[in-house]
Amino acid sequence: MGREQLLLDFIPEGFELIEVCESAILSIEEINGQDGEYDEDLINNLFRAVHTFKGSSGLLKLESLVKISHEAETLMDILRKEKKLPSEDICQVLINTCDQLRTLLQKVEKTKSNPELDDESEAIIEVLQREIKQLQLETIGAEPEILTPIKKKSFEIFGEDEIKTEPIVSTKKPAFEIFDESPNYKLDASTLSAEPVLAVESKTEKKNTEILKAEKTQLEKDSTNNTTTTQKKEIKVANEKLDALMDLVGELVIAESNVTQHSLLKSLKNEDFNSSINRLHKIVLDLQEVALSTRMIPISGVFQKMSRLVRDLQKKANKKVALYISGEETEIDKSIVDLIADPIIHILRNSIDHGIETSEERALSGKPEVGTIQLSARQSVNEVWVMIRDDGRGLNREKIIQKSVERGILSGDTEHLSDQEIYNLIFVPGLSTADAVTDISGRGVGMDIVRQNIEKMGGKIEIHSRMHKGTSFILRIPLSLGIMEGTVVRIGKKFFTIQTIELREFVSLRDKKEIPLEDNQKVIDVRGTFIPIFDINQILNHRDEVVYDGIDPLMIILEYEKKLLGIRVDEIVGNQNVVIKPLQGILEEANGVNGFTILGSGNVSLILDVKSIFQAMHRSET
Repeated sequence: MGREQLLLDFIPEGFELIEVCESAILSIEEINGQDGEYDEDLINNLFRAVHTFKGSSGLLKLESLVKISHEAETLMDILRKEKKLPSEDICQVLINTCDQLRTLLQKVEKTKSNPELDDESEAIIEVLQREIKQLQLETIGAEPEILTPIKKKSFEIFGEDEIKTEPIVSTKKPAFEIFDESPNYKLDASTLSAEPVLAVESKTEKKNTEILKAEKTQLEKDSTNNTTTTQKKEIKVANEKLDALMDLVGELVIAESNVTQHSLLKSLKNEDFNSSINRLHKIVLDLQEVALSTRMIPISGVFQKMSRLVRDLQKKANKKVALYISGEETEIDKSIVDLIADPIIHILRNSIDHGIETSEERALSGKPEVGTIQLSARQSVNEVWVMIRDDGRGLNREKIIQKSVERGILSGDTEHLSDQEIYNLIFVPGLSTADAVTDISGRGVGMDIVRQNIEKMGGKIEIHSRMHKGTSFILRIPLSLGIMEGTVVRIGKKFFTIQTIELREFVSLRDKKEIPLEDNQKVIDVRGTFIPIFDINQILNHRDEVVYDGIDPLMIILEYEKKLLGIRVDEIVGNQNVVIKPLQGILEEANGVNGFTILGSGNVSLILDVKSIFQAMHRSET
């Protein structure tokens, strides 16, 4: 395997290791804010991640990454051996280090070469070295020995420009040791401005050497075990291969259905043959389920990034906020994971900037000094619900109405509007209730982006708020963009599929009378509720009309944002999980349809876009 391929493999691994470091640092900060007890596993995990990052960077000759990670490793090694938790200042230094390593790794991803150390990188190295010296001074209890400096050997891989010292009595380092463990350091009083020096007392040299070897053996063992576990747990597969697999499985399901439902086979009365057919059918269904599950990954990767975001935002806003995460094991389609991050980020920014009050305001309101935000996820039928709740000041209905009237969004009497209708106005582009624009939010564009991204995924947003109590945002996201649970209906000889959760109910039209209104609009009375009814030709504006057979007329009632609409159909075929195939060519811009699927019978079924249908019908009514 060439260096370029090794580099391509290392880049995603490097980003993951940086995220592991950040997660550990945030956990350490949380411990510092509570009991402050030393957590050995947490420190070891942080040290191991930095050590692995440095080692992999060194093998790929990414010297800039090595120089920064080596200093971070040295700092962590001192803390680990002294059994000390990093202070708040050191945590901030380590966070800044992670940011800089991420920036350099992004440059590596673009250029496929070692990036030059810029001023920010040099500043990070300088700060790390200063913290290392400070820790060494704190840990030196006795008068340090006077050490004789020696020149660093030219064959050592990590070539930092520094002068190290070693005792008069020392053991020569074996030439085959590539990744040097960072041992305990001591300083000579006359060389406090120099780089960290190695001091091993001659009487205890053998003992310390044995300890270092034991630590190195254990570290290598842990690293090997960790790598093995990761390889067993997860194998990365390109999205294109997963899409191709799903397409092939879909074709297999169709072919299997065509064979098993063939008229010649149905006439056979052979018990063994029927048993084999049933077994084949079960295997194909199991294969389809496994293929669909390969695209599902936990949402934990998105949630973990939010901890860092909340940490930075609360410092910038000068507020105290605690983030509580639950349900991170909930799985969601791989293609949705990247899309869901932006909406969550915008909502969290607004919650911290507008929702959560300052410590003084919370004290006057009788609330705890630290505000809380709960970020959770759970699966509901074929949706994933992502919920963001805060205990802040809540949405101000009157202020939203005032700003909307000033912008010309609302006019006339607004008392009849429900809270939900008022709250939905925050998604209007340019509308903001903020008194001033800040670095965090206030321009009125963030929530508009939230709605656009959620609707692009076929999802919905719900808002619940109480003044002085807090606000909840519920993002209802489909489990997958590639599959859905749909209800198939037949109209004449055509088939149509509707997402099952968008169906309210089925109503027989056999004993129902249509009530005519203006503009040829008709409604049906269903238990005292008048529901407008349409033909599929009105909705899709077909050039060739779909002919109803009218043998047993039915109406399906669709629901979208608490609005109802009815469509005439001839037959309910049934429910099934369908693979969504996108429309291409001139059909891409078709209104009322957002894809198609192939049924087990081989027939093509158009997938109705309920949102666009409601929007089109609403415009036609007005």
